[in-house]
Amino acid sequence: MCGIAGIAGELEQTLAAGAVGRMISTLARRGPDGDGIEVWNSAVLGHRRLAVFDLSEAGRQLMLSPDGSIGIVFNGAVYNFRSLRNDLESLGYQFKSQTDTEVLVHGYREWGIEGLASRIKGMFAFGLWDDNARKLFLVRDRLGVKPLLFALRGKQLVFASTVRALRAAGFASEIDEQAVAEYLEFGFVTEERTIYKGALRVPAASILEWSKQGTKVTQYWQPPPPRSSALSFAEAVEEAERLLLKAVEKRLVADVPVGSLLNGGVDSSLVCWALSHLGADITAYTVGTPLDRADEYSPSLPR
Repeated sequence: MCGIAGIAGELEQTLAAGAVGRMISTLARRGPDGDGIEVWNSAVLGHRRLAVFDLSEAGRQLMLSPDGSIGIVFNGAVYNFRSLRNDLESLGYQFKSQTDTEVLVHGYREWGIEGLASRIKGMFAFGLWDDNARKLFLVRDRLGVKPLLFALRGKQLVFASTVRALRAAGFASEIDEQAVAEYLEFGFVTEERTIYKGALRVPAASILEWSKQGTKVTQYWQPPPPRSSALSFAEAVEEAERLLLKAVEKRLVADVPVGSLLNGGVDSSLVCWALSHLGADITAYTVGTPLDRADEYSPSLPR
């Protein structure tokens, strides 16, 4: 988990950098391992880092292209970044780090934003500024696992990992009554809005492109249509097990210890079973909420 933020458009650099600074300060809990801000004439990007790949200074964020014209702030993990890196190296690109983020920088230059988004597999949200094109791209993963919010004000666009960060920059303040009604009815606010008016979510599996000409949203992926299968029940169970193990294995790639949150439910128990089956060296954690009816903590587990 990292924290990302930025502003693009007609801006006074000092004021914009201050606003981004406030946003990444608000996001500090999402990234305790470092921070960075980069300023261009028409954009400011900020990042709070939780280091997962390449813990050295080479993996520092935010990350720039060699000529400094492309900047990216990234939150998440790209599970297939090593195979994409091999593809890019075969095309002549050189890498200075062992991070997935640097793959996105070079991948954008080689394949463009839609080509890049269609190739990466993982959970992610990122903002990419192309200074030569004067364009900002906001990209969110296929299922919307990682949060990414934005707001428009005049000729400016601001984005961040949380609505609280947008509020810290002064881009969200008025409560959306319909969002409150949704929360009271459903227990959550739907994807179409946030708790503040004017603060919106980048849709899942989408690219938001901003330039002085305007803003457009493109969906780069959609779920495949359902199809019939000739698999027997036993074969379906075997295939489900294979896919589960494959999915869990992808998430074990990291330069830091990997842990698991085990709450006693079916899903987390299956994940821990898969980790054990794969021979992974992990630590499982359980969090209790005493006196809460929804507490799943078992007294037989060590605190």
